Amino acid sequence: MAGLSLLIARAGFSASLTHNSANPDRSAESCHWVEHAMGQSCVPHQVRRLVVLDTGELDISVGLGHLPVATTYPYQIDHLPDYIPADQTPISVGLNSEPDLERILQLQPDLILGSRSVHGHLYPILSRIAPTVLSERIGVSWRDNLQLFARALQQEQKASDWLTGFEQQCQRINALYRQKGRPTVSVVRSMQDHVRLYLQDTFIHTLLDQCGIRRPENQDIKGFATRLRSPAQIRQLEGELILLSEYSPELGSMIRQWQGTGFWSLLKGRIVPVDDHYWMLGIGPLAAEQVLHDLEAIIRAYTPSS
Repeated sequence: MAGLSLLIARAGFSASLTHNSANPDRSAESCHWVEHAMGQSCVPHQVRRLVVLDTGELDISVGLGHLPVATTYPYQIDHLPDYIPADQTPISVGLNSEPDLERILQLQPDLILGSRSVHGHLYPILSRIAPTVLSERIGVSWRDNLQLFARALQQEQKASDWLTGFEQQCQRINALYRQKGRPTVSVVRSMQDHVRLYLQDTFIHTLLDQCGIRRPENQDIKGFATRLRSPAQIRQLEGELILLSEYSPELGSMIRQWQGTGFWSLLKGRIVPVDDHYWMLGIGPLAAEQVLHDLEAIIRAYTPSS
């Protein structure tokens, strides 16, 4: 922390600066005020050097037409989603849970996007580096985050168009879903040491709910996820469709260990693999667009049991 303070001082910032004081000129001609989870920030009208601190902020900023100069990476993930142009990959500034503050300072950003739930403790420092806008949380609040960051980037109409498009797409999916008998849908993610059943307080549930997709009773409850650690718990993977993603499977996947057990036959014919990058990590409009595309194809291919 002391080293960072020295770097800030060398960069020309006074040690007495308060939140958002990296914005010395707050006139209406130079910036606009944005209210967010940590207060207010005066954001430049023309953002040229954007830094984002998590995959949701990355997805949203790219979806709004702003490719960041730098981003963090999730734990044990060494590549970004396919929708980031290969020749325009942002610079890495560490893990989403531990961003490299000195590297961020060196990049001289003019806006930083993150969330209070993950980065709130860093706000006093981040806001001295550049105007910083933090959402309250991530995942389940992705629509609110989209609108918040759209205000920061002055892309409110584009955000509104995204949300309108999702509603229209969900209406089409729901019509098809009803034709297929409204099967219950589980959302399951395999980690290295456990398997998660995703509940209501998640990005993916917000999309399924908007499209009128029914969830098994043990997943249609408040909370983030139920963690399973034994193949004997496979019976909890209820649902006529089980949508399964794997987080960093090259480093290990609990569900693969379960495949050699006698319990595995209980899931026969119900599992549909989905891409973890946008079903779980994207948490923004680009990921949502791909999830809904997948969901429509999955439902279209589903054959109700007689």
